[in-house]
Amino acid sequence: MTTTPAPIDGPNADAFSACNDLAAAKNANLYRAAMRLGPERQRFFLAAYASMRVIDDIVDDGFLELTDHERDYAREDTLIAIDQWQQQIEAAKKDNDNPHPESGPLNQRVFDALRLTLGRSDLEVDPWVDLADALRRDVAEDPMDEWDDFIAYCEGATAAPASIFVYLLSARFDNEIGYTSPLTNPPLYHARDMAIFCYVVHILRDLPDDIKGPDRLVTIPAEILIAADITLGEIRNAIGQKKYDDLDRLGTILLERAWEHFETGQARSAELLAILDPEETDTLSRLFAVYIELASAMMDNGYAAFLKDRDTIIAQTANNSLPG
Repeated sequence: MTTTPAPIDGPNADAFSACNDLAAAKNANLYRAAMRLGPERQRFFLAAYASMRVIDDIVDDGFLELTDHERDYAREDTLIAIDQWQQQIEAAKKDNDNPHPESGPLNQRVFDALRLTLGRSDLEVDPWVDLADALRRDVAEDPMDEWDDFIAYCEGATAAPASIFVYLLSARFDNEIGYTSPLTNPPLYHARDMAIFCYVVHILRDLPDDIKGPDRLVTIPAEILIAADITLGEIRNAIGQKKYDDLDRLGTILLERAWEHFETGQARSAELLAILDPEETDTLSRLFAVYIELASAMMDNGYAAFLKDRDTIIAQTANNSLPG
């Protein structure tokens, strides 16, 4: 099976094409994996991920990039945007009209695509609500002091989108009844711990890029920084001066935490195998393999060695498991 998207045609082609433009722009690994699904499930992924991408960009690329003064001024409007977005999601699920066709974060095309997919499924809106809660914490700039704060954030910011992917792996589509899944546990049960594992690896992978921005964009809890005896400023200096050895302890601590979730995640993912067909099992395995290989590269010779050869390793791991 290839990762080539199914042709988008039919009376709603414009809506799903708009979603594809948004979904393909970021998170290439998840997008590549989703494009291994059948065309109906691809469309659901495009609608779901595009709808999340819209509000995430408003917070990450809009609000959090502002100066202190600008954020104070924009905070209330950003929270209103999150509220309107959640109302649009809930309306799409109920197959209702767009409640905010002019002012809402979701334009009409993305809203229509979501109504045609989420609105014809047995998936609840919980993943979108959990994401909204995580984004509200971002906008409130709640401190991330302890590991438990980080986990609570992850459940909305990364486990929620991953749970939609788990749902789609198991779902079947019927023209009459829409999308249904045989899962007996909520999708989040299967997705949570592997998503946290992947997110920690993602943080370590992208740290040289993320540290260039404001401190608030680096989601490493204070508890971990204290344990590693390093500050964000010292991380920034170490990366800028290519003193990667100074970051080895930080990498070791985060990877140890990540592997704790990996063990639970693997067990819960294995429970899916009884209902997935071989191609779906292969897709899930390939997605996990990208992050497992990255984590292994960080552990084999240390995080510093990974950073020195980062670009090459990233390209190799992605292409090995999810070739474009």
